[in-house]
Parts: sequence; structure tokens; C-alpha cells
Amino acid sequence: MTLDTDDTPRRDETWRRLAEGRMSWESLRARALIIEEIRRYFRENGFLEVDTPVASPFPNLDPNIYPVRVEDASGKKTRLYLHTSPEPAMKKLLAAGSGDIFYLGKVFRDREGSPLHSHEFTMLEWYRLEPMESVMRDVEELIRHLALKISKATAISRGENIIPLNQPWKRLELSDIFRKLLGTNMSDAEELRAGLTRLGARPGKDESWDDLFFRACIEVVEPEAARFGACFLTGFPATLGAMARRRTSAPEISDRFEGYLDGVELVNGYQELTDPKEQEARLLELSRRHSGSTLPVDQSFLDALGHGLPDCSGAALGVDRLVMLLLGKNNIADVMYI
Repeated sequence: MTLDTDDTPRRDETWRRLAEGRMSWESLRARALIIEEIRRYFRENGFLEVDTPVASPFPNLDPNIYPVRVEDASGKKTRLYLHTSPEPAMKKLLAAGSGDIFYLGKVFRDREGSPLHSHEFTMLEWYRLEPMESVMRDVEELIRHLALKISKATAISRGENIIPLNQPWKRLELSDIFRKLLGTNMSDAEELRAGLTRLGARPGKDESWDDLFFRACIEVVEPEAARFGACFLTGFPATLGAMARRRTSAPEISDRFEGYLDGVELVNGYQELTDPKEQEARLLELSRRHSGSTLPVDQSFLDALGHGLPDCSGAALGVDRLVMLLLGKNNIADVMYI
């Protein structure tokens, strides 16, 4: 007797791959050690681990991330969304006086699926009551520490590439990279269209600035980042950082960074926006333009910012990607449970 099922293709689940010898238990043992060492690193540096709610009536608002809405067994949509990041909940705790905190657990995003993406994945997110540079040093120190624990080396091997981790990562200003590689201003849609066309990309006339910017990042900027092994891209357009502080000297740019290892985007962080009025305006604008629909804004989050979010910086790191890189794999499915 077999159960009736729908037409959804059978997933290549972890247990099948293990049972058939297509996946090694050693990868999962190494994953467990990495997660244990991440917790050790943050606890020894004085952080409090927090366990924030996974489901909330208020989704994270980001124009390029799609929250998963919860349905009941009959298919009726509920008022709950699975969190795409613990950021709002963690900032409420920061406003209440938590001090330095970290989260290590599952997050969920719809429309995700590739060798580097999954709709469910493990995220490390942390906040320091210090400038952004401190968080960037955390990235460098944590990954160097993990590489030593896993491979007894201060480098990561990726095919023929050896990426040293015993020195500060290269800092690259994003606007400089765009001018160098595309000969364009990264904030001008027509310049981006012309620059991509010169490189043979053939962008469509209907592609928006967002489309062109992300296309340039994926097709042009990320391969350049791979040349540097371990690097940070800094200074992103402010329109793409809903909760990032704008630079005083250049308000069109946010104090934000992305960290790359061998061309793989691993971590995203920024100096946090603490102005409650500016944050409310940004979130209301995002709620209206997200996927063409209006999403609810969490008034409690705005209340917390009004109570007083301290000067702080934070980052979110994809743990599955990090494990993949540390173990020399090319697909996160080789190091996670699915």
C-alpha cells in the first residue's frame, strides 16, 4: 500500500543520499563542530545568544526578499509569516538594553533555489554596540578560527585556489569597482544599461535600475571579487539598505558591506539606522512597493526604535555557505539537512 501524493517532484533528501553513499557523514559531523565553535566564539566574546520568534504577523520588509506566509491545513492563509531574518526582533532587544547579542538558527525565504540558495537555511546574525569595522573584524577572526579548527590551516582551499585567512580582508569600495569595470555611476540606470551593453550583456529596455544593478553585481562585480579571495565590498546604494545608516558625507550611500570568499557572497552587514522617523518612512515606502502589494509594518518595532536603539552595527552570515566553503564543497546541499 502506498500513500496518495501530489505531483511534486521527490526531493533528494539527505537521508537518501547518506543511505546510498552519495553524501558523507563526515560533512555533517564537521557541520556540527562548526556550529559548536561559532557559539563558543560569541560566548567567549561576551555575547548573549537570543532565540527570537520564527513566526510573526509582520514580515521582514526587503524589496528583493520574499517572506513565506503560513497557511493552515485547509490552505487558508493565516496572519503569520516565517521570518526571513531575526533582525526586527533582535533590535527590539537591543533597544531594551540587551547589549551585544547573536542568533544562530533557521530562517525562511520564498523563491530561493540554487546550489547556493535554499528556502530554509541556517543564519548567524549578531550585533555589537560598536562601529561597523568591529563587525567586519568578527567576520575575519571567526572564519580564521573555524578554518583552524576544521583543517588546521589559516587558509581555505577551493579547487586550485588557496585563500589565505591570516591577514585582513581586502576592502573594495563598490562605486570604484563599478567605475573600473563598467565605466559607470552605479546609481544611474541608463549608464548601467550602456555599461552592461558594452560588455555584451544585452540588458532589456524594460529592466529597472534594481534589475540592472543586481545584474551588474552578479555578472561583473562578483567575478572580480573572486580575484581577491577574501574581500569586503563597501558603500552600497542607500535605497538597498532599508535599515542601514546613510553616510553623512554621501547620503545616497549607506554604511554597508558584503563579505565574499572566492566570489561567494557570505555575509551582509551595516551600521544600523537608529533614527525612528527615518526608519518609519523607509519601511512604509518599502511596504507599498514590495512585490506590488502592501505588507504590514510592525508598529512595535517602531516603538522600540523610539524608545532608543543604541549606536550599533550588525551582520548576517549564511552558515550553510560557510560550511560549504570550509569543507571545499560547491553545493550547500552537500553540507545541510534537506
